[in-house]
Amino acid sequence: MTALLKLSGVSRSFGAIQALKAVDFEIGAGEIMGLVGENGAGKSTLVKIISGFDDGYTGDFSLNGESQRFSSPLKAERAGVAIAQQELSLIPAMSVAENVFISGEHAPIFATKSSLARKASPFLKEVGLEDVDPYIPVERLSVGEQQLVEVARLLAQQPQILILDEPTAALGESDSIRILAMVQRLAQRGKSIIYVSHRMDEIFKICDRITVLRDGQSQEARTAKELDVPSLVELMLGRELANMFPAHPEILRTKPLLEVRDVWPDGTLEPFTFAVYPGEILGLAGQLGSGSGDVLAAISGARQSRSGRIIYNGESFLAKSPKEAIARGIAYCSDDRKLDGLFLGRPIIENLTSPALGAISKRGIIDLKAERDLALSNGTKFTVDVTRLDNEAGVLSGGNQQKVALGKWLAIEPKIILVNEPTRGVDVGARAEIYAKLRDLANDGAAVVFASTDIQEVTGLADRVISFYRGMQVGELALNDITPTNVLQQITHPFGDEDKQIKVVS
Repeated sequence: MTALLKLSGVSRSFGAIQALKAVDFEIGAGEIMGLVGENGAGKSTLVKIISGFDDGYTGDFSLNGESQRFSSPLKAERAGVAIAQQELSLIPAMSVAENVFISGEHAPIFATKSSLARKASPFLKEVGLEDVDPYIPVERLSVGEQQLVEVARLLAQQPQILILDEPTAALGESDSIRILAMVQRLAQRGKSIIYVSHRMDEIFKICDRITVLRDGQSQEARTAKELDVPSLVELMLGRELANMFPAHPEILRTKPLLEVRDVWPDGTLEPFTFAVYPGEILGLAGQLGSGSGDVLAAISGARQSRSGRIIYNGESFLAKSPKEAIARGIAYCSDDRKLDGLFLGRPIIENLTSPALGAISKRGIIDLKAERDLALSNGTKFTVDVTRLDNEAGVLSGGNQQKVALGKWLAIEPKIILVNEPTRGVDVGARAEIYAKLRDLANDGAAVVFASTDIQEVTGLADRVISFYRGMQVGELALNDITPTNVLQQITHPFGDEDKQIKVVS
């Protein structure tokens, strides 16, 4: 296959840090190229170079056989390279059609609302949104539909090459299926797609070839048929990963450690009831917007509840704030570590000890030795690089940020650990480490309750699954019944065939 875009010997350094080392990368017309690697492997730097966000590199870069060096994203777009980043660039209050032409480069001049909608129609159809009203504000769409509008916006720029950076990271199963189907349609129509993802199942499902980055260096691109998950993971890590998920122990379900009875959160959720036992990892499964994550927020007091009760250590209560839950030894890790999980501008040491300031302070003054000892202990247990405790948390990779966001809760010695999307945006190596640590906590007698839209995560980690659908608790699966098919059945159409799934082209 003739290369449409080709990079040869590309290197990029930031001070003493070598982000890319003589990387080779190419993609042909109509090809879907998977780009994978651990967090910190250099994927983001490579993508920034290709899309014009970074021109401080050495090496050769050609497009259509001509040498290129994009000094801005706009120049990359004009040359036919467009990127949909993890953070959407849509304006929520503007209409779908207006967002399609938001860049302005290809927008109709003096367009009326109707003419703009008419011009947007073919691009919306191309991404599978032909039935969406182009006049409604984009904020009224689901997150998955907004992601499709983002791609329609790029298509309006007539690109040859599309870079999709973790397009399904925040999506549930059905929206992810729509994205994958759209990617395959675009490739069939001649578009070249660079698909960046941590989700191995997606990579193998849609990619023609796969390029692996490890420690800033590229491994030779392989066809998807040449690889399987273990061999791909070995290329990414430089070692074998024996088991992604730790073994399930036998759990004695005699007396619950935590009981949740008819808790009814404010908003659209219906009341829910369940129990979790010492040593158990309980998974709450659901699509994005199903309410599974909101359940954890309600238990922790991060979301207010109208009624119900929680029984823990023989005491009945309903947490009004996270502070109240923390005082009882209940830890809550939200799904957005950057927004409310970490102090990104503060040192790692402060993040790892933040829940236990009272324990390491005397008369309001922090005991620096006690702080460092606690951070070393918590960081080591979650495989955080403790030689960098004085660095800001914001400079860490996504996987290491998540380890800190989880590891800080060891400071309160929790018996209940609530985790919403435990490995969102985390590479495969860090995922395995996080899963192992959550199992260690459970084996030590704690109860772990996690919510996830990742079916592989739910089926691999949970000892028992409770399913949610449109704000309702709809089902429960014992360990022997936890399969992708059973989980999907409960979270997509528990009451019959009312919710049709969109199938990916085989």
